[in-house]
Amino acid sequence: LPGEGGGLPLEAIIGLLLLLLLLFYIVLYWRGLAAIDRYANGFVIDRCPVCGQGHLSVETRHERFLGIPRPRRIVRCDNCRSVLRETGYRRWRYAVDPLDNPELYRRWNGQEIDEAALIDFLQKGRSAGTPAPRPPAQPPDFTDEEES
Repeated sequence: LPGEGGGLPLEAIIGLLLLLLLLFYIVLYWRGLAAIDRYANGFVIDRCPVCGQGHLSVETRHERFLGIPRPRRIVRCDNCRSVLRETGYRRWRYAVDPLDNPELYRRWNGQEIDEAALIDFLQKGRSAGTPAPRPPAQPPDFTDEEES
């Protein structure tokens, strides 16, 4: 009853909750839109930390959740096939080829790292992660089995 208690009516509380929910949705939508173009000019590092020679390229898949843009990215090296998969805001999970760099494979493969760690690693030099040379590949020997 309006004369008793002096509290907010139920309609006002529901309206306020709906307004807060709408504002939260707008913030999430705006963050999703801002994330779409985050790597439009390339990744934060250009050279591959694993092989030191390859160029990194960003592949973006555009998805939506409840209408909110959610880009998913994969960064690939064109030389050693190492892959970074985006796991969160500027966080990545590394897949390193053990033949190209066994030390970085043990250190980073399957680990989640952030962009600051990648930049720091390249700026300090690659002394701890110098790629090990691949052993020379020997072609298989074929023998004729049709000897009589």
